[in-house]
Amino acid sequence: MNLSTIKPFVVQSEAVTGCGEDSGFVRSYENGLVVTGVFDGCGGIGGRRYSEVNGRTGAYIGSQVAAYAADAFFTKFFSAEGCNFIRKNSSEQTLCVQKLREYISGKLFDMKKKLTHPGSIQIGGSLNKSFPTTVSIIASASEGNYTVVEYIWAGDSRGYMLDDQGLCQLTTDDIDMNADDAFLNLREDGILTEVANGDKPFELHSGRLRLSSPVILINATDGCFAYFLTPMDFENVILETMAQSADPAQWQTLLNERIKEITGDDYTLTAACYGFDDFEDMKKYYSERQMNVRRSYIDRQGGADEERLKQLWDDYKTTYYREKLILEY
Repeated sequence: MNLSTIKPFVVQSEAVTGCGEDSGFVRSYENGLVVTGVFDGCGGIGGRRYSEVNGRTGAYIGSQVAAYAADAFFTKFFSAEGCNFIRKNSSEQTLCVQKLREYISGKLFDMKKKLTHPGSIQIGGSLNKSFPTTVSIIASASEGNYTVVEYIWAGDSRGYMLDDQGLCQLTTDDIDMNADDAFLNLREDGILTEVANGDKPFELHSGRLRLSSPVILINATDGCFAYFLTPMDFENVILETMAQSADPAQWQTLLNERIKEITGDDYTLTAACYGFDDFEDMKKYYSERQMNVRRSYIDRQGGADEERLKQLWDDYKTTYYREKLILEY
Protein backbone atom coordinates (compact mmCIF):
# COMPACT_ATOMS: atom_id res chain seq x y z
CA MET A 1 0.00 0.00 0.00
CA ASN A 2 1.58 3.25 -1.12
CA LEU A 3 1.97 6.47 0.82
CA SER A 4 -0.82 8.78 -0.23
CA THR A 5 -0.25 11.78 -2.46
CA ILE A 6 -1.26 13.74 0.66
CA LYS A 7 2.08 14.66 2.18
CA PRO A 8 2.74 13.91 5.88
CA PHE A 9 2.11 17.03 7.90
CA VAL A 10 2.36 18.62 11.33
CA VAL A 11 -0.21 20.93 12.96
CA GLN A 12 0.82 22.83 16.09
CA SER A 13 0.24 25.94 18.15
CA GLU A 14 1.29 27.56 21.41
CA ALA A 15 -1.12 28.40 24.22
CA VAL A 16 0.96 31.52 24.87
CA THR A 17 2.93 32.86 21.92
CA GLY A 18 6.65 32.47 22.46
CA CYS A 19 6.21 30.24 25.52
CA GLY A 20 5.33 26.91 23.92
CA GLU A 21 6.97 23.69 25.12
CA ASP A 22 5.90 21.27 22.34
CA SER A 23 7.88 20.13 19.35
CA GLY A 24 7.28 17.86 16.37
CA PHE A 25 8.63 16.76 13.00
CA VAL A 26 7.76 14.80 9.86
CA ARG A 27 10.35 13.23 7.60
CA SER A 28 10.03 11.19 4.39
CA TYR A 29 12.98 9.29 2.92
CA GLU A 30 13.69 8.09 -0.58
CA ASN A 31 13.72 4.48 0.61
CA GLY A 32 10.02 4.76 1.53
CA LEU A 33 10.43 5.22 5.26
CA VAL A 34 8.25 7.91 6.85
CA VAL A 35 8.94 9.06 10.41
CA THR A 36 6.71 11.43 12.38
CA GLY A 37 7.06 12.48 16.00
CA VAL A 38 5.63 14.75 18.70
CA PHE A 39 7.24 15.79 21.98
CA ASP A 40 5.58 17.58 24.88
CA GLY A 41 7.93 19.28 27.32
CA CYS A 42 6.69 18.72 30.87
CA GLY A 43 6.37 22.23 32.27
CA GLY A 44 5.52 21.25 35.83
CA ILE A 45 8.64 19.19 36.47
CA GLY A 46 10.75 21.01 33.91
CA GLY A 47 9.96 24.58 34.85
CA ARG A 48 13.52 25.70 35.55
CA ARG A 49 14.59 28.52 33.23
CA TYR A 50 17.96 28.74 31.52
CA SER A 51 19.44 32.15 30.77
CA GLU A 52 21.73 30.59 28.16
CA VAL A 53 18.62 29.72 26.09
CA ASN A 54 16.88 33.09 26.33
CA GLY A 55 15.28 32.16 29.62
CA ARG A 56 13.35 29.23 28.12
CA THR A 57 12.31 26.37 30.37
CA GLY A 58 13.87 22.96 30.67
CA ALA A 59 10.59 21.56 29.30
CA TYR A 60 11.01 23.57 26.10
CA ILE A 61 14.65 22.53 25.76
CA GLY A 62 13.76 18.89 26.39
CA SER A 63 11.12 18.69 23.66
CA GLN A 64 13.35 20.49 21.16
CA VAL A 65 16.41 18.37 21.87
CA ALA A 66 14.46 15.09 21.84
CA ALA A 67 12.79 15.97 18.53
CA TYR A 68 16.12 16.93 16.99
CA ALA A 69 17.75 13.74 18.29
CA ALA A 70 14.99 11.45 17.00
CA ASP A 71 14.99 13.10 13.58
CA ALA A 72 18.79 12.93 13.40
CA PHE A 73 18.82 9.27 14.49
CA PHE A 74 16.60 8.10 11.65
CA THR A 75 18.36 10.31 9.11
CA LYS A 76 21.78 9.05 10.19
CA PHE A 77 21.04 5.34 10.36
CA PHE A 78 17.99 4.57 8.20
CA SER A 79 17.78 7.03 5.32
CA ALA A 80 19.92 5.04 2.89
CA GLU A 81 18.39 2.96 0.12
CA GLY A 82 17.77 -0.60 1.36
CA CYS A 83 18.25 0.39 5.00
CA ASN A 84 14.74 0.54 6.44
CA PHE A 85 13.95 0.71 10.15
CA ILE A 86 10.58 -1.01 10.03
CA ARG A 87 11.67 -3.92 7.83
CA LYS A 88 14.02 -5.40 10.41
CA ASN A 89 13.05 -8.56 12.29
CA SER A 90 11.73 -8.47 15.85
CA SER A 91 15.04 -8.84 17.67
CA GLU A 92 16.76 -6.31 15.41
CA GLN A 93 13.84 -3.96 15.94
CA THR A 94 14.14 -4.16 19.72
CA LEU A 95 17.82 -3.31 19.44
CA CYS A 96 17.04 -0.35 17.16
CA VAL A 97 14.54 1.08 19.64
CA GLN A 98 17.10 0.67 22.39
CA LYS A 99 19.66 2.55 20.30
CA LEU A 100 17.13 5.29 19.65
CA ARG A 101 16.55 5.62 23.39
CA GLU A 102 20.29 5.85 23.98
CA TYR A 103 20.65 8.45 21.24
CA ILE A 104 17.91 10.69 22.65
CA SER A 105 19.15 10.16 26.19
CA GLY A 106 22.70 11.04 25.18
CA LYS A 107 21.63 14.33 23.62
CA LEU A 108 19.60 15.26 26.71
CA PHE A 109 22.48 14.36 29.03
CA ASP A 110 24.86 16.39 26.88
CA MET A 111 22.55 19.39 27.12
CA LYS A 112 22.35 19.05 30.89
CA LYS A 113 26.14 18.96 31.12
CA LYS A 114 26.39 22.01 28.88
CA LEU A 115 23.88 24.10 30.84
CA THR A 116 24.57 22.96 34.41
CA HIS A 117 27.22 25.02 36.16
CA PRO A 118 29.66 23.38 38.62
CA GLY A 119 28.25 23.39 42.13
CA SER A 120 24.73 24.42 41.07
CA ILE A 121 21.74 22.86 42.80
CA GLN A 122 18.66 21.71 40.95
CA ILE A 123 15.70 23.53 42.47
CA GLY A 124 12.96 21.19 43.62
CA GLY A 125 15.25 18.20 44.07
CA SER A 126 13.74 14.88 43.01
CA LEU A 127 10.40 16.52 42.17
CA ASN A 128 11.97 18.20 39.15
CA LYS A 129 13.74 16.72 36.15
CA SER A 130 16.21 18.14 33.67
CA PHE A 131 14.61 18.64 30.24
CA PRO A 132 11.63 16.29 30.72
CA THR A 133 9.55 15.53 27.64
CA THR A 134 7.08 12.97 26.37
CA VAL A 135 7.80 11.07 23.15
CA SER A 136 5.49 9.66 20.48
CA ILE A 137 7.06 8.49 17.23
CA ILE A 138 5.60 6.50 14.34
CA ALA A 139 7.86 4.97 11.67
CA SER A 140 6.00 3.52 8.70
CA ALA A 141 6.44 2.29 5.15
CA SER A 142 4.60 0.46 2.38
CA GLU A 143 5.25 -3.26 1.94
CA GLY A 144 3.26 -4.68 -0.96
CA ASN A 145 -0.42 -4.33 -0.08
CA TYR A 146 0.36 -3.52 3.53
CA THR A 147 1.45 -0.59 5.65
CA VAL A 148 4.07 -1.62 8.20
CA VAL A 149 4.09 0.45 11.37
CA GLU A 150 6.39 0.80 14.37
CA TYR A 151 5.10 3.05 17.15
CA ILE A 152 7.35 4.24 19.97
CA TRP A 153 6.49 6.28 23.03
CA ALA A 154 7.15 7.49 26.57
CA GLY A 155 4.72 9.57 28.60
CA ASP A 156 1.17 10.54 27.67
CA SER A 157 1.57 11.76 24.11
CA ARG A 158 -0.22 9.24 21.92
CA GLY A 159 0.07 7.34 18.69
CA TYR A 160 -3.14 6.48 16.82
CA MET A 161 -4.34 4.79 13.67
CA LEU A 162 -7.53 5.94 11.94
CA ASP A 163 -9.29 3.72 9.41
CA ASP A 164 -12.92 3.11 8.43
CA GLN A 165 -13.55 1.45 11.80
CA GLY A 166 -12.54 4.63 13.59
CA LEU A 167 -9.78 6.02 15.75
CA CYS A 168 -7.64 3.45 17.58
CA GLN A 169 -5.13 4.37 20.29
CA LEU A 170 -1.94 2.38 19.79
CA THR A 171 0.07 3.63 22.77
CA THR A 172 -0.67 3.29 26.49
CA ASP A 173 -0.29 6.40 28.64
CA ASP A 174 2.55 6.29 31.17
CA ILE A 175 0.45 7.53 34.09
CA ASP A 176 -0.32 6.17 37.54
CA MET A 177 -4.10 5.91 37.07
CA ASN A 178 -6.62 5.42 34.23
CA ALA A 179 -3.84 4.50 31.80
CA ASP A 180 -6.17 2.05 30.09
CA ASP A 181 -9.27 4.26 30.02
CA ALA A 182 -9.08 7.42 27.89
CA PHE A 183 -12.54 8.57 29.02
CA LEU A 184 -11.74 8.49 32.74
CA ASN A 185 -8.34 10.03 32.05
CA LEU A 186 -10.10 13.16 30.77
CA ARG A 187 -11.74 13.52 34.17
CA GLU A 188 -9.05 12.27 36.56
CA ASP A 189 -5.58 13.15 35.31
CA GLY A 190 -2.91 10.73 36.42
CA ILE A 191 0.68 11.58 37.25
CA LEU A 192 3.30 10.84 34.59
CA THR A 193 5.40 7.78 35.44
CA GLU A 194 7.80 7.83 32.48
CA VAL A 195 9.31 10.66 30.44
CA ALA A 196 12.50 11.21 28.52
CA ASN A 197 14.87 13.39 30.55
CA GLY A 198 18.49 14.38 31.08
CA ASP A 199 18.91 12.96 34.60
CA LYS A 200 18.43 9.21 34.55
CA PRO A 201 17.69 6.32 32.18
CA PHE A 202 14.14 6.09 30.84
CA GLU A 203 12.24 3.54 28.79
CA LEU A 204 10.87 3.82 25.28
CA HIS A 205 7.99 1.41 24.70
CA SER A 206 7.25 0.12 21.23
CA GLY A 207 4.85 -1.99 19.20
CA ARG A 208 4.50 -3.17 15.61
CA LEU A 209 1.55 -3.53 13.24
CA ARG A 210 0.99 -4.66 9.66
CA LEU A 211 -2.15 -3.06 8.25
CA SER A 212 -4.02 -4.01 5.08
CA SER A 213 -6.54 -1.19 4.82
CA PRO A 214 -6.11 2.52 4.05
CA VAL A 215 -5.08 4.35 7.19
CA ILE A 216 -4.01 7.67 8.71
CA LEU A 217 -1.24 7.38 11.31
CA ILE A 218 -1.40 10.11 13.93
CA ASN A 219 0.80 11.34 16.78
CA ALA A 220 -0.67 13.85 19.23
CA THR A 221 0.43 15.63 22.39
CA ASP A 222 -2.20 15.84 25.11
CA GLY A 223 -3.11 19.40 24.14
CA CYS A 224 -4.82 17.87 21.08
CA PHE A 225 -7.17 15.51 22.89
CA ALA A 226 -7.23 16.22 26.63
CA TYR A 227 -9.68 19.15 26.47
CA PHE A 228 -12.47 17.40 24.60
CA LEU A 229 -15.52 16.08 26.41
CA THR A 230 -14.90 12.52 25.20
CA PRO A 231 -12.43 10.62 22.97
CA MET A 232 -15.24 10.44 20.40
CA ASP A 233 -15.13 14.23 20.05
CA PHE A 234 -11.46 14.13 19.10
CA GLU A 235 -12.11 11.67 16.28
CA ASN A 236 -15.11 13.71 15.17
CA VAL A 237 -13.03 16.87 14.84
CA ILE A 238 -10.47 15.07 12.67
CA LEU A 239 -13.15 13.63 10.36
CA GLU A 240 -15.47 16.63 10.33
CA THR A 241 -12.75 19.09 9.36
CA MET A 242 -11.65 16.68 6.64
CA ALA A 243 -15.20 16.49 5.28
CA GLN A 244 -15.51 20.28 5.29
CA SER A 245 -12.26 20.82 3.38
CA ALA A 246 -11.55 21.06 -0.34
CA ASP A 247 -7.87 20.08 -0.08
CA PRO A 248 -5.23 18.99 2.45
CA ALA A 249 -4.11 22.56 3.16
CA GLN A 250 -7.63 23.62 4.14
CA TRP A 251 -8.02 20.48 6.26
CA GLN A 252 -4.89 21.35 8.21
CA THR A 253 -6.10 24.92 8.69
CA LEU A 254 -9.56 23.88 9.91
CA LEU A 255 -8.14 21.15 12.15
CA ASN A 256 -5.76 23.66 13.66
CA GLU A 257 -8.59 26.13 14.28
CA ARG A 258 -10.91 23.58 15.87
CA ILE A 259 -8.30 22.22 18.26
CA LYS A 260 -7.27 25.76 19.20
CA GLU A 261 -10.89 26.59 20.05
CA ILE A 262 -11.02 23.75 22.58
CA THR A 263 -7.57 23.39 24.08
CA GLY A 264 -5.94 25.34 26.88
CA ASP A 265 -2.47 24.03 26.13
CA ASP A 266 0.26 23.85 23.52
CA TYR A 267 -0.48 21.11 21.02
CA THR A 268 1.24 19.25 18.21
CA LEU A 269 -0.28 16.68 15.83
CA THR A 270 1.32 14.80 12.95
CA ALA A 271 -0.34 12.67 10.29
CA ALA A 272 0.82 10.30 7.55
CA CYS A 273 -1.79 8.93 5.12
CA TYR A 274 -1.58 5.57 3.32
CA GLY A 275 -3.67 3.96 0.60
CA PHE A 276 -5.50 6.98 -0.87
CA ASP A 277 -5.30 8.16 -4.47
CA ASP A 278 -5.94 11.76 -3.47
CA PHE A 279 -7.79 13.92 -0.94
CA GLU A 280 -11.21 13.30 -2.48
CA ASP A 281 -10.58 9.56 -2.33
CA MET A 282 -9.72 9.88 1.36
CA LYS A 283 -12.85 11.94 2.09
CA LYS A 284 -14.98 9.30 0.36
CA TYR A 285 -13.31 6.50 2.35
CA TYR A 286 -14.10 8.20 5.68
CA SER A 287 -17.52 9.64 4.82
CA GLU A 288 -19.56 6.78 6.26
CA ARG A 289 -17.45 6.65 9.42
CA GLN A 290 -17.76 10.41 9.88
CA MET A 291 -21.55 10.23 9.65
CA ASN A 292 -21.63 7.26 12.02
CA VAL A 293 -19.53 9.03 14.66
CA ARG A 294 -21.75 12.09 14.41
CA ARG A 295 -24.99 10.12 14.52
CA SER A 296 -24.04 7.49 17.10
CA TYR A 297 -22.00 9.55 19.56
CA ILE A 298 -21.82 13.31 19.06
CA ASP A 299 -25.52 14.01 18.39
CA ARG A 300 -26.47 11.83 21.36
CA GLN A 301 -24.34 13.81 23.82
CA GLY A 302 -26.57 16.88 24.02
CA GLY A 303 -27.52 17.33 27.66
CA ALA A 304 -26.20 13.89 28.52
CA ASP A 305 -25.06 13.30 32.08
CA GLU A 306 -21.88 11.45 32.98
CA GLU A 307 -23.63 8.11 33.15
CA ARG A 308 -24.94 8.49 29.61
CA LEU A 309 -21.56 9.67 28.33
CA LYS A 310 -19.95 6.62 29.95
CA GLN A 311 -22.44 4.35 28.15
CA LEU A 312 -21.56 5.94 24.83
CA TRP A 313 -17.86 5.53 25.62
CA ASP A 314 -18.31 1.87 26.53
CA ASP A 315 -19.73 1.28 23.06
CA TYR A 316 -17.12 3.38 21.29
CA LYS A 317 -14.10 1.90 23.04
CA THR A 318 -14.57 -1.55 21.47
CA THR A 319 -12.92 -0.16 18.33
CA TYR A 320 -10.86 2.54 20.06
CA TYR A 321 -8.86 -0.16 21.88
CA ARG A 322 -8.92 -2.71 19.07
CA GLU A 323 -5.11 -2.56 18.73
CA LYS A 324 -5.11 -5.24 21.43
CA LEU A 325 -6.97 -7.47 18.97
CA ILE A 326 -4.58 -6.88 16.07
CA LEU A 327 -1.84 -9.48 15.80
CA GLU A 328 1.64 -7.99 15.78
CA TYR A 329 4.05 -9.51 13.34
